[in-house]
Amino acid sequence: MIFDPQELNYSKVRAYLDCPFLYRYIYVERRFPPQSAHSSLGLSVHKALAAFHARPGDLGDLLAYYEDNWLHQGYSRAQQSMEFYNRGAKVLEDWWLHWQANPAQVVYSEKHFEFPFEKWRVKGTIDRVDKLPGGVVELLDYKMGFEDNGEWDVAGSLQLSIYALGLSRALKLKVGAIGYFILSGLKKYSVPYDPASEERTLALLRDTGEKMLAQEMGRKGACARCVIKDFCPESEARTKA
Repeated sequence: MIFDPQELNYSKVRAYLDCPFLYRYIYVERRFPPQSAHSSLGLSVHKALAAFHARPGDLGDLLAYYEDNWLHQGYSRAQQSMEFYNRGAKVLEDWWLHWQANPAQVVYSEKHFEFPFEKWRVKGTIDRVDKLPGGVVELLDYKMGFEDNGEWDVAGSLQLSIYALGLSRALKLKVGAIGYFILSGLKKYSVPYDPASEERTLALLRDTGEKMLAQEMGRKGACARCVIKDFCPESEARTKA
């Protein structure tokens, strides 16, 4: 995929805000960090849920979608892969029971959006959109949440704010609520959506987009917790051989 400096999405903006060198490594130089066990598991579970929402069925169908979408990358050995596979299957089984007790009217799953904003195009993919009473929708993003500390900043989430813009601007839907669904704990953290936040979100997109175009690289993020700390030439936290 060719680098497009005028395309904005949450992951790209988040990378730049965390560290301009992380952004450059992944999105400009097109070098991607290897999958980890946790990232592969998360993608496998997300793909299974997306398939289920697209083609609803029973628990057997959900687990079949999981099997079909299982990613093998990122595991240090076969035993670890099996351990994580079983962990994901348990998450999906628990989600299935919760879904039976708490059904929702899913309007979209894995829904792509794109809308123009000044010189940029803003894109994204939303995990789930539910229909609520009163002609509004609820935007939900699935999180594995294995390290959930019980405090999810939904109202201040840049990701959810960008996705809400996508729903209103690209899909012409009225957003009534935004939230995260934590799969490992079967908890939903949801708040009413405030349309007044849109101008702040657009201002941040504008400011970050301009800095990306100007290739401003005058700061570093936290190297010790960076996913490319062992690959980035600017890293101050490389693992010693």
